[in-house]
Amino acid sequence: MGKILITGANGGVGTGIRPYLRKNNALVLLGRRPMEELSDNETQVIGDVCDRDVMHKAMEGCDRLILLAASYDFNISFEETLDVNYRATISAMDSAVTHGVKSVVFASSNHGWGFHEKASAPLPNTAPPRPDGWYGISKIWGEAVMAYYADADGITTSSLRIGNTDTVVHDERRTHMWMSLRDMAGLTETCLSRRDGHHDAFFATVDGDAPYFDNSGVAAQGYVPRDAPQNHISPEFNPQTDAHDRIGGAYVAANMFRKRKL
Repeated sequence: MGKILITGANGGVGTGIRPYLRKNNALVLLGRRPMEELSDNETQVIGDVCDRDVMHKAMEGCDRLILLAASYDFNISFEETLDVNYRATISAMDSAVTHGVKSVVFASSNHGWGFHEKASAPLPNTAPPRPDGWYGISKIWGEAVMAYYADADGITTSSLRIGNTDTVVHDERRTHMWMSLRDMAGLTETCLSRRDGHHDAFFATVDGDAPYFDNSGVAAQGYVPRDAPQNHISPEFNPQTDAHDRIGGAYVAANMFRKRKL
């Protein structure tokens, strides 16, 4: 059994997909805080993803990598994204090359396309980026890094443009871009099995009403989702739609016609 290193393992996505991934994989969990309820298939490395020594220690013996660690917020500044979203991504990929990692999944985001109008949906994978803030910009850059390492070093890389992944659908916006944590884990595992030495980027969502994104890239990976948003509506569901006509939701509202931080 090979090992998968997960950065940002104690974040929402990492915590949510771990129970599914650890059934068939050994996991190394890298995060700043101790993680509770580790299974027999999990070990943790506590440290900063920006520390290259910590990254190398965590990567030892791993053949696959999931990059979840990220700094994000509605109106995050460019400076606030530099260490984790930029420098730590490069550190992780350099370490992956050193340790012979074969396949990497990078958590990209719908916010790289948040300023697209809803009327243009569903957006194809080839839609040009229209980021709704510095967080989205960092994710577009991260996809370029994944493509570079695939071409330069032969590592198979997959960028999953996550809409929303959770156990339930909390509001109207997320009905258009949701994927269950079970399906996110299954899709991630499917992508990690690739060994073609190329980069692929696509929207990681499932079929719902009036989707914002074309999710044909999921099918192209050979993964068939099991959960649909209409079957997982939260009891506290908020049916209110966004007041503006853009896909990015609150990120758009925070960054449109405002003085932005650098």
